[in-house]
Amino acid sequence: MENSVQLGTQYYRESLCDRLLKLRDEENLPILFVETRQGGHSFFNCHFNLEDSGPEESQTLTKIHRYYLANALAEIILNHWEPDYVKRMIRHKYRLKDRESEDVVAKAMERLNTVQGQGYRVHRKTHLVEQILASLDSASAFDVEGFLRFRANQYKEELDKAVSYAVDDYVLQKEYLEFIRLLKYFLDTQIPRLETMHVVINSFGSFHLYNDQGVKVTQEFLEDSPLDGQNSDFSYEDLLISALIAAAPKQVVLHICFEGYRDTLQTIKEVFEDRVSYCTGCSFCEEL
Repeated sequence: MENSVQLGTQYYRESLCDRLLKLRDEENLPILFVETRQGGHSFFNCHFNLEDSGPEESQTLTKIHRYYLANALAEIILNHWEPDYVKRMIRHKYRLKDRESEDVVAKAMERLNTVQGQGYRVHRKTHLVEQILASLDSASAFDVEGFLRFRANQYKEELDKAVSYAVDDYVLQKEYLEFIRLLKYFLDTQIPRLETMHVVINSFGSFHLYNDQGVKVTQEFLEDSPLDGQNSDFSYEDLLISALIAAAPKQVVLHICFEGYRDTLQTIKEVFEDRVSYCTGCSFCEEL
């Protein structure tokens, strides 16, 4: 008794051939396959030997063999078609320069295969295997490109979301870097008005600014902000950055007793660079 399946592909002939050879030679699957070509398509007629097997055993073996094929086909899609699809989508849907496209592709693939962890890839593969098995159950022929074009909509929706997130992340990062560049520009145009500014953030998230003599100067530098009017959506945390730019101190010492403002503190470190230091204990810290 024999179980036969025909696999076809236009663009992944070598990958499919390699996977079938691996199934036969490394995983000892009782498969014999013959390749034929028609136009730009390659077809692999795969035969599984079911000799000396009863009806129930043959049915079980057929399911096992098809699972191996479905798993191999899913790997081909994930390893070869998926990166190509992501690249095409980014190139055609989003107006990005070549270098920008490369960055977004890298972010999208990282999200698909690294950031979300191996489980996210396994999740996609599991769905692909299930869909491929359903296709093989309804017909003894399977075309890779035809399946992806007409029967893998849910899978492609997951890829589309990953690309959309990657583009959004890229745009936000680009805007953030431009914001940092703008802040550095304003800082460079300021004449330092203090040798050192002490930034004290208490456990409630309120900040106060002090000079070297311990005099509170918060309001003075908030009123002199060079960023005033640059952005109507300034938050409380933005006011801290604004006051620091206005003072343009040669040194910034942070006295922190608050878990929040991480993004703001990171921005301060990126703008002021080696001028920033954290206090490990002083009279300011004792009052927090």
